[in-house]
Amino acid sequence: MLGILKIIAENLATGPASVPLPGSVPTPAGFRGPVTLNPEKCIGCGMCSYVCISDAVTGEDLGKEYAWAYEPGRCTFCARCMDCCPMHALSMAPNPVEPYEHVGERAEKHIVQFRECPECGDPVRHASEELLQRAFQEVTKETRELAALCERCRRSRLQRNMATGVFASEKGELR
Repeated sequence: MLGILKIIAENLATGPASVPLPGSVPTPAGFRGPVTLNPEKCIGCGMCSYVCISDAVTGEDLGKEYAWAYEPGRCTFCARCMDCCPMHALSMAPNPVEPYEHVGERAEKHIVQFRECPECGDPVRHASEELLQRAFQEVTKETRELAALCERCRRSRLQRNMATGVFASEKGELR
């Protein structure tokens, strides 16, 4: 019994026996860390929050803007949000989440401002060239102009175009 107490006393006097690692441990290739948003690319479609199975990514349409939020403590790092983003506004950091003590301490929030309709000033979600290319086989000047309008102004212009197109075709002209 005395021998074991002597060993314990020697161990306590010498300090820890483990050797500290030099620097930090490198992250492996393809590591999926916390989600980050590029607000300039975001159109506020809400697809990221729709596919997030853990509610780590949330979004709310506030009328003239879109509120995007991310809580890394809830995230499963599945990358579904990043994969479904039509504008590639989301990415995953190549390093793990920094340690934290309280829920919400590492939460990230962004407000994405919608553009204004050139005709009436109402908010419009931005449609990038890439999104237009995905949606339409041929992107014309008229398609780009319509994409810049709000829903109400877009419908109004299309109705005017249809009415003038029908009238022109009745006269035998093609537009």
